[in-house]
Amino acid sequence: MGVICELPTQFSSTRMKIIQKNTVFLLLSVSIIIAKDSPDNWHSYWLQSGKAIIMDESNQWLLGNAAIAALGATQIDMKVKDYVQKHKIPDPISHFGDEMGGKWGHWILWSSIITSSKIKKESNKKFMSKIQYSTLAMVSNGLITVSMKRAFGRERPNGSCCDSFPSGHTSHSFTMASIANELYGKNIGLISYGLATLVAVSRMNDNKHYLSDVIFGAGLGTAVGRAFAINYQKFEETNIQVGLSSQMALKISIPIK
Repeated sequence: MGVICELPTQFSSTRMKIIQKNTVFLLLSVSIIIAKDSPDNWHSYWLQSGKAIIMDESNQWLLGNAAIAALGATQIDMKVKDYVQKHKIPDPISHFGDEMGGKWGHWILWSSIITSSKIKKESNKKFMSKIQYSTLAMVSNGLITVSMKRAFGRERPNGSCCDSFPSGHTSHSFTMASIANELYGKNIGLISYGLATLVAVSRMNDNKHYLSDVIFGAGLGTAVGRAFAINYQKFEETNIQVGLSSQMALKISIPIK
């Protein structure tokens, strides 16, 4: 998958602290989901959704084609990189895309869930099912993405080591787009997917990712979002609440790069 970065014998202590902090934070977030006021059936939703990421036929087709497209894109990664760097988008647009795929995105999504639930005067049960659906999907995507980054160890286009493949900002934004499409319909979904595409472009524009990184990131994020949407529909139909603490749900952040 392109250039593979060899880890130096003395890994940056600062970088190690960041990795450890992010890993611990994610583990604590998952522990909160499990431990705080959670009914017995929450894990069934997470388990079934996790299986659907790779077992659902549509997701298999999606991930398979994303992998093939990403592999093919490695043949033109450098050409695309050179072209993008010569035709950069304006900094404000690039910065907006970068933040949407980072710390802004999930807060905007959660805020929209809170606002729409209040406007529609939905029950607390309905509100909580949306919060835990979106949170579990994004946490799962973060865990998968970070694991793949560590496994592939690909050097970034700017020479930094070693977590280029797949693009975390892209996978995160496409997961959120899939969630928005499920919760608010196709019109909002199209806008969300458009914003997710902007995130992918901004990552190449900032010389943080190759074309192949963002292609697979987009496929991965969409597959994760779809998997959780499928089971969200099933659990809603059977009127089952998957259970996430209303006090802790909005404190979860996903620090992926």
